[in-house]
Amino acid sequence: LSLQINQLQSVPDGAFDSLVNLETLNFDLNPWDC
Repeated sequence: LSLQINQLQSVPDGAFDSLVNLETLNFDLNPWDC
């Protein structure tokens, strides 16, 4: 799943828990609020 360059600043806990077959996530180039 590619979510790169989407202006994401955070992702809630458990946001992808239901995607049991998910193998990779790409969050590159988002302005994270760490």
